[in-house]
Formats: sequence, C-alpha cells, structure tokens
Amino acid sequence: MDSDPFVVDVRLNGTDFVTGLVDSGCLCYSAINEQLFRSLRLPSIKIAPRQLEEAAGKNAEPSTVLDTVTYASIDIDGHQQKRVFFYVVPGLTYDVILGKPWLEDADVTISAKQGCLDIGASNIRAWNHKKASYKPPPMKATQVMASAFMAEVRRSRRKNKGDGIALDTGLFAVSIADIEKALKPRKRSDPKTKLPPSTTNG
Repeated sequence: MDSDPFVVDVRLNGTDFVTGLVDSGCLCYSAINEQLFRSLRLPSIKIAPRQLEEAAGKNAEPSTVLDTVTYASIDIDGHQQKRVFFYVVPGLTYDVILGKPWLEDADVTISAKQGCLDIGASNIRAWNHKKASYKPPPMKATQVMASAFMAEVRRSRRKNKGDGIALDTGLFAVSIADIEKALKPRKRSDPKTKLPPSTTNG
C-alpha cells in the first residue's frame, strides 16, 4: 500500500542542492526545513502566527505554529524561478516541499508510473530520484592536478608545432553565468515572425 515519494534535486540561490518533495496534497506553495533555513542564512520575514494543518485537521496533536516566511531562487533541472517564498517549518522531513499551488503555477503534469514530471512553464522534464527505475546519467570525469593538465596542454602544443591544441585537449574558462545560459530552456517562437513579409501576406 506504500509507495516512493516524488523527490527532485532543487538548487537554491544558484549554489546549494537540496532534496525537494513534490506533494500535490500540500496546500501551501512551498515549505522549507527550519534547520536548513538557518544553515543557509536565508532572509527571515515574520508573519502572523498560523497553525499548520495536517491530514488529521487543525485539532491534531501536536500542532505546529508557523510564524516565518523566507525566499530563494530555485533551479530544478533547468527550470528556474528567481524568487520563491517558503514557509519555514520546524522538523520538516524533507529539505523543501513544493506544494499544489507551485504545481499549478509552473503548469506541472506528473506521470507517477513513469516517475517524471513535465514543467509546462519552461518545457522541462524532471525525474523522480526515488523511483526504482531512475538511473542518473553516467559521468566520465577524472580529477587531475592543474600542473599535470598544463603539462599535457604544453605537450599537445609542441606536438602541433605551436599551431594550437589538439582536438582532444582543451582548456576553457567558463563562469556560472555561462553554464546557466547554456542550460536555460529555449523560448518557443512563432516561425512566421522569422519569415520575410512577402511570404506571410495572403
């Protein structure tokens, strides 16, 4: 009768990857674990205290009172939102929870059987990392010292008589902004806007 939760990686403020639970039964936009909120030193906005409602209702014991809201940017597999507000919840099981209002706002369609969700707002597909069939893409990377890499570059340049670096060896300067630009989903455009006026006039 039990099932795996729907969990995705969420990058907060462009730096910290946390575990996010996608929960269509959560009626708030989003929530964040209080301990994580403090460790990341996120902004604190005080609100009028309100009781956290659970499945058992308002009168369930013990009850949790919420009095703080925070905000951060989020990135889910390339889907980016500059500012998302979170209720700060003590003892939250997951780092963050993305609730039903977020699903509606981002135009999300969940395929529970496939273990993926499609974010219509940015045409992005994210996968459930708790799904048994989920396998992260293989990464082939080897860490080397900078001195060893530069020696290889110099060797390649000598081999090519100073004309440049061999095609299988490269050194690039890439910033976070460059990476985010490359990962940013392309906006859909109307092909008619790219045609000469003579071809579009009836």
